[in-house]
This record gives sequence, structure tokens and C-alpha cells, in this order.
Amino acid sequence: MLKGLEMFFYLLGGLGVFLLGLEIMSEGLQKSAGQGLRKMLAQATTNRLAGTFSGFAVTSIIQSSSATTVMVVGFASAGLLTLGQALGVIFGANIGTTVTAWIVSLLGFKIKISAFALPMIGIGFFSRFVKRWKWPHRIGEVMVGFGLLFFGLELIKDGIPNLQNSPEVLAWIARFSPSDILPRLGLIAVGTILTVVFQSSSAVMAVTIAAAAKGIIDFPAAAALVLGENIGTTITANLAAIGASRTAKQAAIGHFLFNVLGVLWVTLLFSPIIRLVDLIVPGAPYGASEAALLVAIPLHISAFHTIFNVMNTSLMLPFVRQFEKVILFVMPDEKVTGPKEHELVYLTTPFARAPELAIDAGRKEIDNMAGVVTGMMAKIAAALADGKIEDSEIDAIKADEKTTDVLEHKINNYLAALVHERLSNKTSREVLSLMSMINDFEKMGDYGEKIAILLGRTREPGLALTKEAYTDLIKIASHARGMLEETRGFILKPEGDIMARIWELENELNRLRNEYREKHMARISSGSCGAGVGPLYSDLLNSFEKMGDHAVNVAEAVIGLK
Repeated sequence: MLKGLEMFFYLLGGLGVFLLGLEIMSEGLQKSAGQGLRKMLAQATTNRLAGTFSGFAVTSIIQSSSATTVMVVGFASAGLLTLGQALGVIFGANIGTTVTAWIVSLLGFKIKISAFALPMIGIGFFSRFVKRWKWPHRIGEVMVGFGLLFFGLELIKDGIPNLQNSPEVLAWIARFSPSDILPRLGLIAVGTILTVVFQSSSAVMAVTIAAAAKGIIDFPAAAALVLGENIGTTITANLAAIGASRTAKQAAIGHFLFNVLGVLWVTLLFSPIIRLVDLIVPGAPYGASEAALLVAIPLHISAFHTIFNVMNTSLMLPFVRQFEKVILFVMPDEKVTGPKEHELVYLTTPFARAPELAIDAGRKEIDNMAGVVTGMMAKIAAALADGKIEDSEIDAIKADEKTTDVLEHKINNYLAALVHERLSNKTSREVLSLMSMINDFEKMGDYGEKIAILLGRTREPGLALTKEAYTDLIKIASHARGMLEETRGFILKPEGDIMARIWELENELNRLRNEYREKHMARISSGSCGAGVGPLYSDLLNSFEKMGDHAVNVAEAVIGLK
């Protein structure tokens, strides 16, 4: 028999092992299904039902509603989901989180855990050393997490005292029965606080089921705690939304309001819903022996959790637009002022809980950076069309180059942090491809600034360009600009034979550079152009051609993302 402090440490240690197992299992599942998760969440843009199913499916797969809601906040922050679409996914995630409770109820209290938990940990751990194939390593990680989760549950069960022979303690606990509204609200508050503290509704749910199975609390009290756990789990998304976009914050607030509204109406109809669960689920959860409680209580609590979330989603789903208006009333949209200079637009939310899903946001951030570079080319083209470049235009292009430097630094830092996460090999390659693209666009920005400075020098005595030279620069600048814009288009839509098209453009750019260089040498030889301008003009042509080289590098990196 465990006593006093020893039982407390069993409970505390069990919670730690349970949470560790849940985290390892969730990460392993995300690695195994990273691309699939992105595709599932992409379905949320179809309609609200598809979004709800996506949220349910993703949460069921990765066994973490918190991770799903953090992903949703990240997608909303990255502009990949609207507020209405994000709400649909959140509704589904609430239903998906009930799967964990059912797994715990059906396996954790009906099967001898040590019979499979420790073997799973052992087999899973050693399967990670299989280097020839990737799948044993990933499955092994999931097995280790799954085994630790249930081993932690066993410790939690051992750490909760059996009070069946302590009627005075049970009588004192019975004073907090949720049959009255104030004790009910108190239990809801306790469930909320515990979930906020442990940052896992699944862990608090496991403790709730274990305590009810030992007879410490009855089924109605456990149900009230479950309601609080559903409020507490929304705090994770709100923490993830700190520093994120307005839409991401609205989605997080929406998650909170959705669960709070659900808890309010269930609190008012608490007794009828408890009777409904008793009617649907077999077994007697009241005044039964410990053996009977072990069978009935876990199923009753899981059923209550499921009925609450399914009913709440069913009631709210038809009124998503109206609910969206409520959220916008609580947190109105900001006035559109455009992105701040040098600020990231899409990678504003930590994706550490779901690094596999940072790829799409990273693509959009790089597309934004590419827009700065193509904007520089537009300014250069305008200056060439005017036949000269003004100081104000040079300053504007220099400011753009500064923007690319800062964006490169910020995006690289963000992606470098992801590299330190435990990523799948495919996602690691994707992150490295994104980092390569960032470097190339920054180099293009450098060449854009160099071109502007060189054009500025053509205003100096003895360095003026002929009309024919300007005409050729306009043509090569136009070609380079078109090449960059096509390359940029491939970032978000990597479709078709990318490299064939880019090499076609690159070869033409090289041909123009060589042709115009020879023409300029002929002008110098004929005396129509001063010899001093030769190196400057050659630098201009080479700078345009170098931008094409970096566009080829970007295209190759895009191929790595396909």
C-alpha cells in the first residue's frame, strides 16, 4: 500500500509521464502525417462541414486538440484560413479531442496496462535504431509515446487513494455535489484551473476518470470538471495568438467563446444531460463497487464529454456567420494600413507545436519578400524608361534592399528555430529549401541596389550612356523582371515543368547579356561611346544576368519543395 507523500509523487510523476508520452506520440504522428495534415487543413477552405471534419480528423490523428488549435491560429495568422474557416476547424477539434478520452477509458481501465505499455516502450525505443527505412523510426516514436501515456496513467491510478473505507472523507467531498449551481460552478472553475496549469485537457481528463473510478468523486462531479477542462483547453490557443495577426487572435477568442457558451447552456441543463448519458451508456455509476465503477465510470465520463462537444458543435455550426459577427464585435478588425516595413506578415505565430505546418506560411513569407525584389525591378524599369534615374528612386531602391536584408534575417531565424525541432526528413529538406530561397532573393536585392547605384553613376561626366545602350538595358531589364515574376509565381504554385521554363528564360538572358556586351564594345571601338563607360555598362549587364542565376537557384529550391 502506498501512503501519503509517496502517493502524491506517484500522482505527480504519473502526470509527468502521461504528458511526456502524449507529446512524444503527438510529435511522432505529426511527422508521419505532416503532408497529410496540411492537405486535411486545406480542405477547411471548401465549406464549414469540411472544415469541421478536418479539425476532427487532424485532432484524432495527432491526439492533441491544443496542437490543432495552435495550427489553426498559425494558419489564420498566415492568411491561409479566414476567421469563418478557422472556426469550423476549431469546432471539429473539440470533437476530435474526445477520442483521447475514449482511448483512455476503453484501454486504460479495462486492460492490465503493464501487459502492453512497457513492451511498447521497449520495442518502440529500439525500432528507432533501424536506419535502413524511415517508417520503423516514426512508428517507434509513436509506440514509445503511446506506451509512456498508459504507463503514466497507471501511475496516476496508483497515486489516487481508495477512499471506499473512509466514509467521513467521502461525506465531506459529497458536500460539493454539483446538484446545486454554486458547487457546480466551483467544480467547473477547478477543472478550468487544472487544465490551464497542466496545459493538457487530456491529462486532467485522465486524472478525473481515475478519481471517479476510485469513488472519490461521483459521475456528476466528474462531468462538471470536464466542462471546466473544455474551457481551460482554449487558453493554449489564446497564448499562441499573442503577437499573431488579428484574424489569429479572433480565432483564439472564438474558441474560448464557443466553449464558454457551450458550458453555460450545459450548466443550465446539467441534470437532464446527466440523465441522458445514464440512459445511453450501460452500467451503474452510482454507489457501486470499485470493480463496477471501473467499468461504468470511464465510459460515462467519455460519453458526457462527447455528447457535450457534438451537441455544442451541432447547435453552433449553422450559425457560424452570426457567431463570427459576435467575435468581430468583441474584437473588431484593425484598420487596414498594410504591413509594417521590415515586419513578417505570415510567420507571426510559433509553429513549434506543429513545425510540419510552417512550410505553407514560409512559402507565403518568401513570396512577400519576392514581391519586394520584383518591386525593385519595377522601379529600375521605370527609371530606364525615363532615360535617367533620380536620387529619390535610388533611395527607394536602397530602402527596398534594406527590407530584403531584414526579412532574410527574420525568416532565417524563424526557420532555423524549426530546424532544432524534431522534424521528419522531408520537412527538414523543405525548411532547408526555403532557407536557400531566402538567401537567393536577398542576393537579388543586392544586385537591384547595385544596378540603381550604377545607373546613378551614368549621370557623371564621361559616363553617360547612348540612347542605343539605354534601349538595350530596357530590354534586358524587362526580360530579367519577367523571369523573376515567373519564378515568384512558382513559389506558391509549383506546377508544370518549372526547370524547363526557367532554363529557357535563363538561356535567353545570357544571350542578351552577351549580345549587348558585344554591341557596346563595337560602340566603344567606333567612338560613339566613351571607353570609360565600358566597365560600368558591363557591370550593369552582369548584374541583370546574376539576378537570373539566382532565379534559377530559387526554381531548383522550389523543385525541392514539390
